[in-house]
Amino acid sequence: MSTRATTIQLLLSCLCCAHISAFSFSRIDRINFPSLINKSCSHRPKSCDLSKRYSSASDDKACYNTTSETDVDAVESINPPTGHCTSQNDVTRLDELPIHKSIASDAGPLWKEELCDDPTLCTVVPHRGRPRKRVLVLCTGGTLTMQNDPTKGNSLAPVQGALTKYLAGMSELTSDPEMPEIIAHEYTPLIDSSDMGPGDWAMLARDIYTNYYYFDGFVILMGTDTMAYAASALTFMLQNLGKPVIFTGSQIPLREPYNDARKNLIMATIFASSDTMSEVAIFFHDRLVRGCRATKVNTSKLKAFDSPNLPPLAEIGINIIENDHLFRPPPRGSFKINTEMDTRMITLRLVPGFDDASIKAMIDAARQTHLKGLILQLYGTGNLPSLKDDLLDCLANAAKAGVVVIATTQCMTGSVIMGHYATGQKLLGAGVVSASDMTIEATTTKLAYLLGRQDLTISEVRNLMTVDLRGEITPENELPPPPLASTYQKVIAKKNRSRRF
Repeated sequence: MSTRATTIQLLLSCLCCAHISAFSFSRIDRINFPSLINKSCSHRPKSCDLSKRYSSASDDKACYNTTSETDVDAVESINPPTGHCTSQNDVTRLDELPIHKSIASDAGPLWKEELCDDPTLCTVVPHRGRPRKRVLVLCTGGTLTMQNDPTKGNSLAPVQGALTKYLAGMSELTSDPEMPEIIAHEYTPLIDSSDMGPGDWAMLARDIYTNYYYFDGFVILMGTDTMAYAASALTFMLQNLGKPVIFTGSQIPLREPYNDARKNLIMATIFASSDTMSEVAIFFHDRLVRGCRATKVNTSKLKAFDSPNLPPLAEIGINIIENDHLFRPPPRGSFKINTEMDTRMITLRLVPGFDDASIKAMIDAARQTHLKGLILQLYGTGNLPSLKDDLLDCLANAAKAGVVVIATTQCMTGSVIMGHYATGQKLLGAGVVSASDMTIEATTTKLAYLLGRQDLTISEVRNLMTVDLRGEITPENELPPPPLASTYQKVIAKKNRSRRF
């Protein structure tokens, strides 16, 4: 027997004591065998069925691996864990996660069966080889589907079935051979975006997972109020995404003679059939922005979303201008989802003259209910009044107790630069983590995602908050130089940014 075959046999015999994520044996030569064979984890449940390691985490939580995401390739590709073997006391799964459910039900399989003489050879239309591409539109509600409801004081309310009716009458979508085939699903009941949360995001992720191999792309229609949060959440939930998932909605209902819904829907469908995109994005008005970089900036204008710290992925005018150098690279592993989110966190936006005693009391009370994350929206580059020693001590104690304390900036653009000012140095000493240039939407959903994985230590969660996993954060060496930087620092920063493209 060859050395390679012997090694494979030895690896298979040791699967029960090594935390091995799903990987392809066709590339087994890339695996570090000693790090797998020598790893022993006595806390793995005996009931763990490794035959399920290709299933989603929700189907087999006990078998979830302890891969460290510090190396992004180890998360998004087939690489197995090469780090540590932690005990259950070290990981974030110290108690039950909050249960999030949607009032709507999963759509389930939405692809159509192909009619042919031999059903064993032709049961489902494959996603390749068709004359037209196929896009799945998932509608949760939002302004796009609304009209005045006399029973509710003539206020706007979602109308069940309205989207299906409008789509049937849009000849540019149904008759143009250049446009993809559209299959639409409306959830029942339709949900206002302000009522949507992790349970609804998980439902969307599961439906994308169920229909992933039968569609070329996905469009999600929803209200604009929490769209940036939903897009950020799905960015992290969908691992190794190899197809476009485009969120859109409107400021004016589709039924109105003048509206922005029609253009948004058409352009989202076009981008969802793209061959070059493999990420979650939001299309609105005249631009396509990365989902985990977007934030809502206006309640009344048609340009409702922007990407403060990253240029748009594409802009439309007479032509479509794609900034394809910003697109995420294709995935290097099989598509999978992780929908668990730990939302035991609070967000505080500080104002001058705040009562730190009240904040301390709130933090102490929250710690009694298993607080996991504390996100602070601070001034400028991440500054907190340095004279409030009691508050700094409170933050330090929270960090020591296992709470992930994160500093974000209240500014629309720019980044947190911990340590540039003396006040930031004190925060570093208290164990506060920098959110760099992430939006508040990306910061909250990323933290909830990492805590919800239940296979990471608190220190790993803190480290991964500063690591670029899905394009949500600019690497430190590519950030602009801090205020009052030296000429040398400015030259180096400019050189690093030029290498990015």
